Amino acid sequence: MLKIIISFGLSVLLIIVLTSCSHFLKPSKTAKKPNGNNTVTVNNFSYDTSNVFKGSVVKNVVYNNAANYKGAEQQLLFDVYKPANANEKKFPAVILIHGGSFTGGDKNNLASTCSKLANNGYVAVSVNYRLGWGFISRTATTCDDTNHLKQAMYRAAQDVHTALRYIAKHADEYNIDKNWIFIGGQSAGAITVLLTAYLKDKDIAAFFPDDYIQKFGPPDEDDTNASFNLKGIISMWGAFVNPELITSETALPTIFFQGEKDKAVPFYSKPFVPCDNSTILYGTSPLYNRLKVLGETVIAHVDPEGGHGVFEENFRVENILCFLNNVRQGIKKQVYLTGIQYSCDKY
Repeated sequence: MLKIIISFGLSVLLIIVLTSCSHFLKPSKTAKKPNGNNTVTVNNFSYDTSNVFKGSVVKNVVYNNAANYKGAEQQLLFDVYKPANANEKKFPAVILIHGGSFTGGDKNNLASTCSKLANNGYVAVSVNYRLGWGFISRTATTCDDTNHLKQAMYRAAQDVHTALRYIAKHADEYNIDKNWIFIGGQSAGAITVLLTAYLKDKDIAAFFPDDYIQKFGPPDEDDTNASFNLKGIISMWGAFVNPELITSETALPTIFFQGEKDKAVPFYSKPFVPCDNSTILYGTSPLYNRLKVLGETVIAHVDPEGGHGVFEENFRVENILCFLNNVRQGIKKQVYLTGIQYSCDKY
């Protein structure tokens, strides 16, 4: 059973943006330019960069009902973006989780990214999860606030697992090849995704209070019987609790985007709150190094002067598509890039 615990301070969480917009890099003069057909070609891969969604969307699919932080029953929803003319075809899927400090944000924040992924042959699913964690003051940082946040993190992870199981069960309905499922997120969503992928049963005691299972139920329930395969991770300014928990058996191809001066989620590592037993979070730098040592595909796009929420959307989407296509073709890469550089250009 997956067990999840992270200690965040309220003051730090309020820095985390609802989507991904605190600092953006502008493309350099050497960046690839779209041609007249709204496509960009990088290293023999052509991508549709149009802002016009050409596929179809299934809105507000109810994947579960669960109690929120106030104890009230809440419907949990996701949206499915399909490529054009999907018919009876099957496509690889990208499941995306929005950011927002575990207090805000919405699946619609990722509509543009989902549309562009679908325009390029992927089913994209944008997932809502339970938000809120019962803090009293937006100016105080207390250990009690941190405990409430742990519960919010736990609920978010439960919801991602539930969404994955639901998607796998209904894969045919949504034209998804469940043998090729990728997960990604921004900020709080990226933290949740990394925990979902990498925190395993044997690591429970170090990160998770025993009473959470009794209070909230198991986070992952029957994932092992859900018959789907995770093939890779997209982390946009995310972090994880311990790189050493990523092993050769669990490591997945991963692409990172983060600013080196991110004050909301650490690029390196640090504890978030001045409480006893505060959890340390590890960002892009240590996670990249860990995956590199393990020989796994890992790509880092880093803005040395950037904060939280870096790089323009098209730049991220183009590099994400290249990453996804390379993984599907079995092409392995370990690339650390700063500024506007396309990972497809690097071997």
